[in-house]
Amino acid sequence: MEKLFAQFNIDAMVFGAIVASAILAFILVVVIFSVRYKSLYEKIADLRERLKDREEKIALLEESMREVQILNATQLQEIQQYQNLEERYKAEQSKIEEQLALAKERIEAQREKIADLEAKKAELEANLHNARENLAKANEEIENVRKRNEFWVEQLSELRTKHEAVKSKLRRYEG
Repeated sequence: MEKLFAQFNIDAMVFGAIVASAILAFILVVVIFSVRYKSLYEKIADLRERLKDREEKIALLEESMREVQILNATQLQEIQQYQNLEERYKAEQSKIEEQLALAKERIEAQREKIADLEAKKAELEANLHNARENLAKANEEIENVRKRNEFWVEQLSELRTKHEAVKSKLRRYEG
């Protein structure tokens, strides 16, 4: 070994220092890469956790959207029922108005039955009044249902907006 050192004019201490420096450099490289690897691994774990949180939020938002859709369907059914009621009341009102007109014609044609016809007329007017009151109530109820429907449509729109915002954030994190 001394011949080798003598041949290259290298002292044993210098050679030992070179070997030690090489070993230390190798250890330093290993430490740097392991720290870097650990840092990247922690970032990946953090990103996975965030992704899991986002997925849970999306699932909750989707569930809320399904509930709103169910509520919307229920409200649409209620609106349809109120429209059916309104149609029935209008038909009833039309029928009563026809009966009233017929009663008036009979009054003119048969003056001898004035007393009976006036009683019937009063009854028909009461029915007409009730039908109009019922129609007014139905119209008021329909308006209330429409307002509620508009509220839920706004809520659904807000949920969709939030959902799109969450999707956009997820795309940015993935990108």
